[in-house]
Amino acid sequence: DKMKNYKKIISVVLGLLLVLNIAGCTNNEKEEPTAKKEDFDTFIEKMPNLVLSDDDMNLEFTFQDPSNYGFEEQLLTLPYSNEKSYKKSKKENEKILKELRSYDYDKLTDDQKLTYDILEDYLQRTSYQYEYYDLDNSYLGSFVSFQAQLPLLLSEYTFERQNDLDSYFNMLETSEETFLKYAEIEKKRQEKNSGLAKNILEKTIEQCQNYTSSTDDYLIERINQRIDNVDFLNDEEKNEAKQKNQELVSVNLKNAYKSLEAQLKQITPTNQDNKGLYSSPKGKEYYEAMLQGRVGTDMNIKEVKNYLEEKKNKLLQEAIALITENPELAQVSGFSEIVYSDFTSTAQTLDYLKTAITEDYPKIDNLNYEIITVPDAWKDNFSPAAYLQGKIDAPIDTPELIYINGEYSQSLFDTIEHEGYPGHMYQHTYFKQQKNIPTIRYLIDYNGYSEGWATYVEWNGYKYAPIEDKTVLEYKSLNDRLTSVFVCLMDIGIHYDGWDYDDYKEYWNQNFGEVSEDSMLEQYNLFLETPTNYLQYYLSGFLFQDLYDKAEDKLNDKFSAVKFHDVILSTGPAPFKILEKQVDKYIEKDSK
Repeated sequence: DKMKNYKKIISVVLGLLLVLNIAGCTNNEKEEPTAKKEDFDTFIEKMPNLVLSDDDMNLEFTFQDPSNYGFEEQLLTLPYSNEKSYKKSKKENEKILKELRSYDYDKLTDDQKLTYDILEDYLQRTSYQYEYYDLDNSYLGSFVSFQAQLPLLLSEYTFERQNDLDSYFNMLETSEETFLKYAEIEKKRQEKNSGLAKNILEKTIEQCQNYTSSTDDYLIERINQRIDNVDFLNDEEKNEAKQKNQELVSVNLKNAYKSLEAQLKQITPTNQDNKGLYSSPKGKEYYEAMLQGRVGTDMNIKEVKNYLEEKKNKLLQEAIALITENPELAQVSGFSEIVYSDFTSTAQTLDYLKTAITEDYPKIDNLNYEIITVPDAWKDNFSPAAYLQGKIDAPIDTPELIYINGEYSQSLFDTIEHEGYPGHMYQHTYFKQQKNIPTIRYLIDYNGYSEGWATYVEWNGYKYAPIEDKTVLEYKSLNDRLTSVFVCLMDIGIHYDGWDYDDYKEYWNQNFGEVSEDSMLEQYNLFLETPTNYLQYYLSGFLFQDLYDKAEDKLNDKFSAVKFHDVILSTGPAPFKILEKQVDKYIEKDSK
């Protein structure tokens, strides 16, 4: 079972769009405050308004009431950036960084220093995007792209006030013109040899077709249900709003996808041979900067490759040792028959995990959650599972949302860990329940932090399976990790080292043996569409494991997994050098 479909779990968080929106704030004409006039906390408090504009779609997914955070009520719009907005964002970014650095670091408290360090790192680390406009500015793709995820995002719109409903309608009404702008950007990217590869362009067209060929009853029904529950409309207005919703989803949104499809069909892609980023101008530099930015590591590509090779050798030794101890493992030919539990639903699995993990993870208040089966209209262009991040100011009993693509099976045990406990849902909510964390720290997203954590807990999660003999599960976990090393090396090969499809196939056959051409091609397309994505999961997962091993090694019998995990979770999204600093403090404190 080495061929695992790596279209694994994309946490549907709009964090990646954040940094593009550093422009657009209305109040940036005021004079720049000096460090003396304004203390650090006040500066940090107004930061959300510097990085998000009043009409930013992200506001809907971040706050229940944006006005409490200094945002003015405006119609929210679908995201769109052009070269001018990139240049503006770059200037804004530099300005915020300059203002941050005008504070005397030595006079700050420890908590303030942590916020300073994280923000300084984030502003510097994400600034690479502005240097690679043609490569970076894209909204299109077949599954993790904005256009493919839009129906999901729209389906989670909540209506606290009239402006929320108006904003939702506004997005549907403008979806077609916005999609046509995305197509224009793609045409220009193609002219500069920075656009989607042939296969990915075709798969993006296919996503449009998949969406338009089925009715999106799910979106219509889910929103109509919410309209029924609002308290700012009377019955007649509710009926009108529901009719409007039905029409806009079935006509306007469908037309947006149809028009996008028609425009994309006119493009002859420059990348006919489906080569990775290296084949675009500055593609290699962009890939390396993106890897460092999204993982949150300072390693360059060469160091990452050496690190992965060492990891590979270590894991192979562990696998050999495990097989030597348990010779029957040599007979295991695949993991499709593997048994984790006799649970019959996702909810049952989550409820069990909630208490099972407390030996290693800090306790958390009871979470409400809703399990959603991915609707048919989205199925083909959706990950196996997803978690949608809750709003930071939502009441504690607001349900968290987990999407499962397909029927429940007990083999989803580790996927449910990844999305639920102790993965995304647990991680995000634990951080949200910390006291006195500045709002801006909830807004920034190191994908390596969130996905690396969820991967790390998934790799270690087999030990909570409610079965006696976990040897096969441990073996599978080792196999998953080893596979992850190869996957990371393939990603680098395809996007940085200059592999073509034949090189990839050869590497695949050497390391994975025979699989069908279809499986191989499907996997290649996933690499092609999501450069560095696998490293955000797997390299980051290994880096978390390293921190754990280091703390356990140094502290020995004084080590506490609960305390270690609390350090990571209460720090929140941060690069690995800062996480390591926090772990070192914990080691020092508890070794005494």
